[in-house]
Amino acid sequence: MHLVTYYATYLGISAVLIFWLGRILHRAGGVLLDEAFHDRPALVKAVAHLLDIGFYLMSFGYVTAWAGTYWPMDTYGTVAQIVSGKVGGFLLMLGCVHLFNLFLLALFRRRTFVAATPAAS
Repeated sequence: MHLVTYYATYLGISAVLIFWLGRILHRAGGVLLDEAFHDRPALVKAVAHLLDIGFYLMSFGYVTAWAGTYWPMDTYGTVAQIVSGKVGGFLLMLGCVHLFNLFLLALFRRRTFVAATPAAS
């Protein structure tokens, strides 16, 4: 009984978080991509779509790869501890990947800005 509760809770919370964060990141990321790839709307759309696919693949892959557990689940308190630890680890992983993507985007924007600035003669 506790194992069913664990899987339903862990997978349910993870799915809600994935879809909610995916929508938020897609909307907010579109603004940054428009600025980084100005005057190239087809490229913005393609990069946004690829980032969405990568986000969903990585998120669902992480959740399913770490869904199994060897912890004994005797009580609902133990289930809550395991679920919170796994969801917290998932959110930490997503945060690290998100910050890495922002770092790469900032580097790309800087490189584009420097390349667009005319050199002093």
